[in-house]
Amino acid sequence: MKLNLIIPSFYPAVIYGGPIFSSLNASKELAKLYDIEVFVSTTNTNMYSKLDVKTNVDIEFEKDFYVKYYDETFVDKFSLALFLNVYKDIKRADVVHVQYIFNTPTPWALLLAKFYNKPVLLSTRGVFCKWCLAQGSRFKRLWLNLLIKPFAKKIYWHATAQQEKDEILAVFPDAKVTVIPNGIHSEEFKVFNVLSKNEYTEKFLGTMIEAKKIVVSMGRLQKKKGFDILVNSFVEVLKYEPNSLLLIAGDDEGEKGNLLSLIKKLELTSHVFLVGSIQAQDKIDFLANADLFALSSHNENFGNVYIEALASGTPIVASQGTPWSEVEEYECGKWVENSVVETSNAIVKILQMDRDIMRINSMKLATKYDWKYIAIQFKELYDKMIDEN
Repeated sequence: MKLNLIIPSFYPAVIYGGPIFSSLNASKELAKLYDIEVFVSTTNTNMYSKLDVKTNVDIEFEKDFYVKYYDETFVDKFSLALFLNVYKDIKRADVVHVQYIFNTPTPWALLLAKFYNKPVLLSTRGVFCKWCLAQGSRFKRLWLNLLIKPFAKKIYWHATAQQEKDEILAVFPDAKVTVIPNGIHSEEFKVFNVLSKNEYTEKFLGTMIEAKKIVVSMGRLQKKKGFDILVNSFVEVLKYEPNSLLLIAGDDEGEKGNLLSLIKKLELTSHVFLVGSIQAQDKIDFLANADLFALSSHNENFGNVYIEALASGTPIVASQGTPWSEVEEYECGKWVENSVVETSNAIVKILQMDRDIMRINSMKLATKYDWKYIAIQFKELYDKMIDEN
């Protein structure tokens, strides 16, 4: 089977966050299956710049896994090279998997796949939530009605959770939606450097700060992530856990200045810190040695960083705008209304629970999301699409 993954950005464009790693890891695991060749069609966009990669040729990442970067004409907006040449990639494929909705390659790929009679799977990446659609809603509704709706009944849809499936069906009631979650290489997150609280603060803050509890968060600094809710919540947390710190990791996407102003206004400069981007082993150490991970995101179709925290053995507090209700069942976190009161209450409660038990429970939940199981689910869906085409 030849699989053509069409996606506007791809590894190593890690500035786009979790989806870059999920698309990379899914591709790797699919290519390991005995009868799949994965061909990625993407661009060299890196949000504000271009990746330093060869363009317009298949680059072999691993056995049976190739990536073709088309040169961006307007960075992060449009690639004329992709527009003119992606038909070749679609034509040779047995199945086409398109990711994202409000990106220029998507409607063009849908049209070409229809012309060549190729079965298509479309991953929405969480853009159908009410909060997301409300951002630039007039343009988005026009885009959906003119460029996506003509294909909606004929293609297959992919959601990473039941919540996302419901959001897709709210827009396109006749859509054929299959739920397959994102994954993780869970074993990688079990290997970390054990740090004392003093060693932890010295490593990630550059100075040793006494702390009894450390809460962490991670994500691009943008409004969607709701970091303002988390910062406001920490005022209440400090009333119960006064010797606590909150460290927020992530690249700035327009919210850093607002968050710094809020931290100063709330007199939290000695308790709340923005620590920038953290990657690789440092990221695992950052998550694994914390007492709790919390992210008050307004919406996540999956939220890779939640499962990364769990895999590292750290319990989570997730908002009800995310699909992580099962942390309650596994007793490794809280799934709460996205408000200051509910978030702070949940943080305080988790910090008072047995950390060792929470570590065991967190890892247990994460194991079921290992990529090797997720890849098999995708393969079964691709086979079904080909059979029904």
